[in-house]
This record gives sequence, C-alpha cells and structure tokens, in this order.
Amino acid sequence: MIRTGYLRWEIDVRDERSRDDRLAREVIFVARPSYRVVRVKSGGHVEAAERFVRGEAAYDAVLRTLQREGGETDVRIPDVGPYPFRYAESDRTRMPRYWMDKLQREATAFAHEVIRTASSFPQLVIASPALRAGYARLVAAEAFRVIEGKSAPQPTHEDEPMRLDVSAYQQGVPELVAAELVRDVVEPKEFHEFCQFDCLTVKNGDKYYRIPRRPHGLIEVWDATTRRPLARLCVVFQDPGMPPSDEVVMKYLLAKHQPEMLWQVGVRFSPPTGRFEITPPRRWSLD
Repeated sequence: MIRTGYLRWEIDVRDERSRDDRLAREVIFVARPSYRVVRVKSGGHVEAAERFVRGEAAYDAVLRTLQREGGETDVRIPDVGPYPFRYAESDRTRMPRYWMDKLQREATAFAHEVIRTASSFPQLVIASPALRAGYARLVAAEAFRVIEGKSAPQPTHEDEPMRLDVSAYQQGVPELVAAELVRDVVEPKEFHEFCQFDCLTVKNGDKYYRIPRRPHGLIEVWDATTRRPLARLCVVFQDPGMPPSDEVVMKYLLAKHQPEMLWQVGVRFSPPTGRFEITPPRRWSLD
C-alpha cells in the first residue's frame, strides 16, 4: 500500500506470457484503491461544487449540500490500469540492463498515470505539482517493491467506505498528511525516531545522514566509522510551500537511494560540532 494524499493505493504488478505473441511477455501494472468509496464530510459545499465542475454530479447536488451544512459526499475511486508493458523474452535474458531501463521507464509512466487519476480528486490530494511529482516517485518505488516481492497488495474494500472528516482539519492538513506519508515510506524503527525526535537518520555506505523535520533544515553528514562530522548539506526544493514532513521524505529517498545526487544538488556548509549519537535518551543531541 502507498499513500498519495488521503488516497491509499494497492499496487499490483504481474509478469505473464502475452496472449497475442508467444515469444513475448507482458508486465501488467494495476493500481487499486484500498477503499473504493471515500466518504468525505465537510463544513460546506466545496466538494459538491467540485464534482459539479468535473461533470460528476448535477447542480441539484450543490443546492442540497448548501441546505445541509456538514453533509457527506461519497467519492468513488476507480482502478488505474491494467497498464501493459510488452517485451521480448530474449531481451530480459541477453540484455538485462536494457530491459531494466525499459521497465523503469514504464513504471515511471504508470506512476504518473496513477497520480493524474488521483489529482482529479482535489479534496483528497494536495494541490502541489512538486508534491505530486514526489508521489509519482513513491508509486514507482512501490511498484518495484512488489516486483521484488517485498510488498504485497491487499484486496480493495468494496463495501466499507473510508471516512474522512475534512472539517476537522481546516488548519495544517498538508503537514498531517505528509506525516502519515512518512509512516508508509520508512521502516518502523525509523518512524519511531521521526515521531520521538523530529528527525530521520539514514546510513548509506560509510556515512550517516541525519535529516531534521524543519523547513529547509540542513542535512548533517557523519562518518559511520569514526563518528566524525563531515558536512551539512542544504537542499531546497522548487516548491517553497512544501510541508516539512514531505521535505523529510524527499531527502530520505535521496539519501537512501541516490546519495550522489544529494551531494550534487546540496549546498555544502561547515560540518556540525560534537560526536554522533545513534540512540539518545530523550532527544538526539551532540555532546
């Protein structure tokens, strides 16, 4: 399961022989919502108006919602896919790197299709191009986790709706959603660190990367062997209004999977002082 805003998706990837070509195989990508129906409760008629604008409801629905303050709107989420990618079986055997490059491109295209579908429900997905691009990377990463057998999709809840009370979160919604996204991306022990100490620590190779939950917070880099400070990196994303927890997710993915890019795009500052501590008693600190 992967979360894009309030929406939860079950990503399913199958590799099977093509029905039309005996010498070819097909990788089939499918994204199913964890809940088919999302029941949204709000304090106004914004959702009904948005459905009317998209042509999903008549204007009568808007008028009824105006007369019923705090009404509920049912949003039905469709499947995305199947999205097939056909390839020659010989390519996978003789040219695995070429095949993996093609598979990566197809997974990325499928991920953007999922986000395009999710973005048609603006009350459920944060209206930020930068965040949606980040969501697409997460969906592509989840697809490869399914391919590698590290994640398994769960069945869609067809009868039970997911309830969402938007009126209870008029302030701070983006950061609350972003914090829940951290839970879906990181390991349980890393999420515990995030909840307790407002930071994430990632070990990649011979370095530790400590990422604080602060807007434009500097990433501290430490030598994993000597525990000596190496540098502080400033990484600024294009969206200036990105919630701090979404910054943590983006920097976490870069530190874990593409640390060389982190060093390329980050502005280097003098290293922090003190000695690296892995498990502080209350909050992480430097002594």
